[in-house]
Amino acid sequence: MMPKIVVKFRRRNGIPYAIEQFTGKQFRCRHCNQVFWKESELEKHIEFISKSKKTKNLPVEPHVPELNQMLEVKVGYVYDINDCMNRRYLKLKKNEIYDGITLK
Repeated sequence: MMPKIVVKFRRRNGIPYAIEQFTGKQFRCRHCNQVFWKESELEKHIEFISKSKKTKNLPVEPHVPELNQMLEVKVGYVYDINDCMNRRYLKLKKNEIYDGITLK
């Protein structure tokens, strides 16, 4: 599942804002630093590398992200459909309204 940002649109005191939540997974080969969105793709990649290279302990690619390092990633920005379907029953704060989808 591609990483996504699921978004809910709101307005408070006439000011539009969004509630964003990250969902999904991605998989990274630490040998070549390639990113995969499906585990099956990673498994095929690992199988290909293990057949093509004879070494047992391959090195980690030097450009693989380190812990606590900022990353640039590709994510999809998607509308929370449940939010739209349940808009009549939302627990909104004072002076807050459901904003819906704003299309450009």
